[in-house]
Amino acid sequence: MTGIVQFSALILAGGQSSRMGEDKALLQLNGQSLLIHMQQLALTAGATEVLVSRNQPGFIQDAPGQFGPLAGILAALEHCTSSHLLVLPIDTPRLGVTSLKLLLQKADGTASHFANSPLPCVLPVTAALSTIIATHLHQGLRSVKGLLAQLNAIAVPISPSELLNANTPQDWQRCLDIFSKGNLYAKA
Repeated sequence: MTGIVQFSALILAGGQSSRMGEDKALLQLNGQSLLIHMQQLALTAGATEVLVSRNQPGFIQDAPGQFGPLAGILAALEHCTSSHLLVLPIDTPRLGVTSLKLLLQKADGTASHFANSPLPCVLPVTAALSTIIATHLHQGLRSVKGLLAQLNAIAVPISPSELLNANTPQDWQRCLDIFSKGNLYAKA
């Protein structure tokens, strides 16, 4: 494919941040919250809309219970207006626009994700997708990786350093150190 599919973006920011000890979406990066940083990343990559899954008033909320990212994706599909949905976790601040565009280019009518990581991913927005996710959740299956396997998603290569996950205060400090050095994509 030569172009990028039309897409909406979903920021997954509904977790409990228990390992971090504070709300990851509100962590400050270069004077803005991580939530704003990830929204701007999605818009810069070309999103036609940015949805936020966050179990708080004013955001898309999951069904009651702790069902993880699949529940957030399912809830967001009802609001999605594009043919594809780019799903971004809140805690990967080192992702770059170029990598996201490559991921989107590979998602021509199918799902894609970065090699060795189920998130971020791109999903085709169809009624069938909602049914598949609802079935997974009903069966107690909560794995994005399992969903991607069922969809025969394309795995796209990426530098592992871009997928550095900020789950703990130590991870977050490492990200801040890299950003302060002005080298966003340095080896972690």
